[in-house]
This record gives sequence, structure tokens and C-alpha cells, in this order.
Amino acid sequence: MSNYNSLIPKYVQIADSLRKKVDEMYKEEKEKFLSDDELIKMFDVSRMTIRQAVQLLVEEGLLKRIQGKGTFIVRKEKLKTDIAKLDTFFRGWYLENFNVRLLYRGSVPCPEGIHLKLGVKPGEEVYQVKRLRLSEGIPIVIDNRYLLKKYGEQITDEEYVNYSFSHLFLNKFNMSLTEGEIEIEAVLAKQEISKILDVSVGSPILYRSVDLKVKKGCVLTGASSYRGDMYKYKSLLSLD
Repeated sequence: MSNYNSLIPKYVQIADSLRKKVDEMYKEEKEKFLSDDELIKMFDVSRMTIRQAVQLLVEEGLLKRIQGKGTFIVRKEKLKTDIAKLDTFFRGWYLENFNVRLLYRGSVPCPEGIHLKLGVKPGEEVYQVKRLRLSEGIPIVIDNRYLLKKYGEQITDEEYVNYSFSHLFLNKFNMSLTEGEIEIEAVLAKQEISKILDVSVGSPILYRSVDLKVKKGCVLTGASSYRGDMYKYKSLLSLD
């Protein structure tokens, strides 16, 4: 039951109620959600308030609006990847689940801290690559990578869009990855990330930093920002 005397905005309270309704209808395998007119009557509020509440659920990936048809329940499961093996993690799922858009590539002064990982001098030029990965047209991941300039400038736009870095190092430079270090944490989306991933500021983001190494040392480092409402990780554990 909504409490309209609360300091919490009406549309936020209504959105909480709608999440429960979406869950009920999802379990009943219904596809179309209630219309705005039905919700206005149900909650006795303005059309603007209902639209704000529904929009919150759209941004969370629970609902989608189709112009001229209405509001529908999203039944797509979160994308997932197995982080147990480097070959699976960096090759298999990448090509299967995503389309890629190149946002930026070019030489930049090495940021503080990155030079230690790549083994270069502070301020020395390295190569930065930003890529946006999409699933069915929905932006899911922003990749921000730094690699040694001599490798980065040899890779073409087409290769950056179509291949993972593990594939490029192995097949273009004949360098096999020997080790990878991954760290994952939950953060809140800042303005730049929220704009690119089309989510609200403060939305949950999975932030994954990664270092890739060959026998000669670290050749790539950086981080990825994943939409928390569209992605999850799994890892298989063994007692052996």
C-alpha cells in the first residue's frame, strides 16, 4: 500500500508496487503489462506520475514500451559468462553474445598507476581503446583498455570491433596469454557511464578490472563497466 504522505516521491512508491506486479505476471507467463489507464485507475494518480513510475522499471530492464502497442514484460534472462577459464572468458562468450562499437582508439599519456602495470615510464605514450558492447541493440558493457603502443597502433578498426584481445595477441602477434588477473566490484553509475549505457545515474554497475600477461609481462590492462540489470557472472568450483 502506498503512503502518499511519505517524503518518498509518489512515483517511486508506485514503482515498488509495480515491481511486485511485474513479478506476479512474469510467473503467470503474461507478456503484456497493464496499460497506463489501468494504472491511473488503480493508484488514483496523474498520468505523469504513472509514466514516471513505469519509466523506472523500463530503465531497470523489467518493462519495455512499444509505441502504438503498449507496455510489455521483459522476459530476457541476464547475459552470463563463466570466469573459470581464460579461453572461455576472453574468446567464446565475446563473439557469441555481443556486437561491438568502437568508441575511441589512439595514443595517450599513460595514466598514473597504469604505467606500473605495463612497465613503462610515467607519462609515456600508450594506446587506449574504448569499445561499447551491445546485445540485441541494448548497450551492455563499456570496455576501457590500455596496451603497449607498439601493439595498439597495429590493430585495425575492423579487428578491434570483431575480435577479443586474446584472439588478437595470439593470432596477430603470436603471443599466448599466460596469466590473467580479474577483480570485480559493485559500483554506482556516474554520469558518463550512465549516458553511454542508457541507465540512470546511480544505477548498479559491475566494474571489472583486468590485467593480461604473456611471458614477457603485462601487455594489457584496464576495466569494463557492465549494466548490473543485464549481466551476471558464474564460476564453477571444484574440490580437486
